[in-house]
Amino acid sequence: LNFAVFRTLQVSLFLFVPFIMQWSIGSFVSSSGVVLWALLAPVGVMIFQGARQSMPWFFAYIILTAISGFFDYWLTDGVESGVTMQSIAVFFTLNFAAMSTIMYLLISYFVSQRDKLEAAVSKQNRLLRVEQEKSEELLLNILPAPIARRLKDQQGIIADGFADVTVMFADIINFTELAQDVPPKAMVELLNEVFSKFDSLADLHRLEKIKTIGDAYMVAGGLREHDGVDFAVDARDYTSSMLRLALDMRQYMIEFSAKRQIEIGIHVGICSGPVVAGVIGTRKFIYDLWGDTVNMASRLTGEAKEGAILVD
Repeated sequence: LNFAVFRTLQVSLFLFVPFIMQWSIGSFVSSSGVVLWALLAPVGVMIFQGARQSMPWFFAYIILTAISGFFDYWLTDGVESGVTMQSIAVFFTLNFAAMSTIMYLLISYFVSQRDKLEAAVSKQNRLLRVEQEKSEELLLNILPAPIARRLKDQQGIIADGFADVTVMFADIINFTELAQDVPPKAMVELLNEVFSKFDSLADLHRLEKIKTIGDAYMVAGGLREHDGVDFAVDARDYTSSMLRLALDMRQYMIEFSAKRQIEIGIHVGICSGPVVAGVIGTRKFIYDLWGDTVNMASRLTGEAKEGAILVD
């Protein structure tokens, strides 16, 4: 409270003292425009308190200026007395130069602050774009790109029906037995290396990874019509692409097993037919497939021996 009173007193002195000085000296001319210093009162309030709080002080400045003009108009006799014209010129120069310098420095300060604020906002925007790109990349690692776009554009259930899709399950054999003899970190690193290679092979053959289930890998072909490509050409190829992917995965596991000197392999089941696809839930959701085609591919995988690729 004491500070508020002190602040009001100081602003009042800035406002009234220049006018009192002018009235004691004479006119605008004889006082060399000393009332210009009173402008610091509303400007100071604007800087330290805000534009709304400065408005009454600015109106007071205008009213006092009008009163001074009224005095000059009706009371002056046209003769400047008590102050020489040389002194008036000097004080005019000092008053205008000082006030101009103060106003320039104030404006310069606020321009520099604006530039700093713009630079900070620009930096935050760049960081925001980086984080947004990371979020986009993370979302694309979870969902197919067209599904991710649809999920961002709309709320609610995303469900699709496909008349013909090729589904494959690839299950790693002997992985459970191996996991009992290998430290957990090494086992996770091994599984990550294998599935990362499967991911790159699926991308190479333009097939869509659906999910991993323990040590099983699920991939589908025939879902790319969401991408807006000419599916009349691709529709004849995704089944053969799935077969080539299965062969590549089997060959990779042979080479991987030999390099690591461990006895693991895969068995694969492939089935083509209608499926229902969609995203369900609101947390930890995935794009999943349902239907007899999926069940058949899973059963074929269980029936396949090590290194075998069974098709419906």
